[in-house]
This record gives sequence, C-alpha cells and structure tokens, in this order.
Amino acid sequence: DKILDEFDLKCERRRIINGHVPVKVKEGKKPVRANGKLYVIDGGISKPYQKKTGIAGYTLMYNSHHVALAEHVSYSHIRDNMGAYTPKIYETEKLIPRMLIKDTDEGEKIRARIEVLKELLEVIDKGKNISNK
Repeated sequence: DKILDEFDLKCERRRIINGHVPVKVKEGKKPVRANGKLYVIDGGISKPYQKKTGIAGYTLMYNSHHVALAEHVSYSHIRDNMGAYTPKIYETEKLIPRMLIKDTDEGEKIRARIEVLKELLEVIDKGKNISNK
C-alpha cells in the first residue's frame, strides 16, 4: 500500500505487476502476493529458469470481467504433444461491478470532452438566440 500510495494511486483496484522474476512454484511460491496487490508474472518462461521454477512462467490476463493468470508448462511438453497446448487458467479476481470504460482513465478523458462539447453547444445556442432577436 505504501508503494501504491507513493504513486498517488487511490482506487480500490490498484495493483503492482512485477515481471521477469522467477516464481519458484516447486518451493511453494505463489505469483499473487501481498494480499492480492502484487502480481509476479513471466516468472520462469525462459528455459534455464524452468528447472528452478517447475513451470514455464505466467501470463497476466485482464478483461472487464476478471483478472486471471495463465500458468505455462515447459516448451518440451508443447513439442511432445505436437503443439497441442492449453495453459492452466486461474481466475484471481472477479471484477464486481464489471469494469466499464467509464471507470478507466480513458473514461475520465471522454467525460471531460463531453463537458467541453456541452459548453460549446451552450455558446452556439446563445449565439443563435442573440442573432434571432
């Protein structure tokens, strides 16, 4: 929380995503830490790390409904099964309510543009009313 506060992030859904750090699953380590506020991903995707980690890393997946992690197995498994591969998917957070554009930074920008356009319309309408008199 102190790190997130330092960046002036005040929302409830604030997270730190930390990549390129091996997650030693063999030793019981987890990719989601700090009460769900820290995600360690891409941990072990490089072949040399796989003996230490026991997996081939994680991919973070995020959409308006949930946050999930895909846990990857070693690439030799993919070759051995002639390319047939599906990672294990773990939903880590369900986004309730669902994340909408209005809830994002982009949504904030859109709202600001709408306000400017409303003001512009008011100015135009006032100009029409003056010219009609």
